[in-house]
Amino acid sequence: MTLLSRRRYAELPAARWDMGPWRTTPTAASYTSTITMPDRRRALSASAMISVKDSVVVTCAVVLIEDPAAWACALPADANTQLDLDEVQALLLAAWETAAETLPDTVTDPARMRWAAPPTTELRLSAEGPHDQPSPSLKTLIDLDALGPGENDGRPEMAITITRSPTMHRQERQAVLRRALVHMAQHFGYVWAEEDLL
Repeated sequence: MTLLSRRRYAELPAARWDMGPWRTTPTAASYTSTITMPDRRRALSASAMISVKDSVVVTCAVVLIEDPAAWACALPADANTQLDLDEVQALLLAAWETAAETLPDTVTDPARMRWAAPPTTELRLSAEGPHDQPSPSLKTLIDLDALGPGENDGRPEMAITITRSPTMHRQERQAVLRRALVHMAQHFGYVWAEEDLL
């Protein structure tokens, strides 16, 4: 969140982390950092969660643009709140590293883990709104034009599941992420998407 705002010439640090929004017990914990406007509107938030049960570790890292209009109020007048594909890759990489390495490191040594099942990671991009209204298009938050024409430009989400050891060097993770994004885009209607477009 801090870097997204700095790229738009605003200093909005994710400086404070509070417990929640998910449950906190002896076997689970979650923390959230929120950038809130003076009128109490939530502009951006980031959350991290870990749960350990019967030797199964589940982690999650999420970044939300809660209110683009509120975020825009804190940015320079000409700043665009729509994310480009470089920013999407940076966000997914940071969330993936947090969920796959940083959080598990708090409870176990990844080098000594034994897999109970193939480890999976889900990468998801979604646009959500009030439950009583149609979901907005993902293109309202992310500039997807570089992927080429899409079969359904009103699509509210795209996701992909990766089955692979969660621990890897950053360069390898970046390469896997790029291939995964292309695969995801192609299967969600952007059939002309290629790695060199990212």
